[in-house]
Amino acid sequence: MDGLSTIVLAIIAIIELLILYSPFILGWIVYSYIFSKLIYSFAKQYFNINISFSKTWTITFLSGIISLIIILIFFFLSSLYSVNVTTKDYFIAIIVTGFIASLIAYKYLSNANLRVAIVMSFATLLACLSFYIIAYIVVDYLLNPCYYQACGTLHYIK
Repeated sequence: MDGLSTIVLAIIAIIELLILYSPFILGWIVYSYIFSKLIYSFAKQYFNINISFSKTWTITFLSGIISLIIILIFFFLSSLYSVNVTTKDYFIAIIVTGFIASLIAYKYLSNANLRVAIVMSFATLLACLSFYIIAYIVVDYLLNPCYYQACGTLHYIK
């Protein structure tokens, strides 16, 4: 293959991934908007931070998207190199990347001190984790509906 066809195939693969993950991304946009309202009011009331809602929403949204990108990288690398990556490893990746991304963003975008940035990062991390846990349960239910319903036999019930 020449360079142009490789680029075209990469663009097609990216478009297919965007189509595949579009419900997840749209859900995250709505969820981060709702949770950002809570984080924004928390920051205004308890820390008296001069931060806009759009910055709060952007920080919450981007930390979740960065975590999603890290999860996708883990997923593709684990399948490429046949490495067994567990759900625990994915959650550790979410915690570390989401916390660091939001900590840096809150520290430098909101001009907050480190203590406030850490508290706000934990709140953003809580939003990311709760969304991923809900998404994991929903996707698991959609992929294995007979596991959660009796399906007429008893061996599917835990």
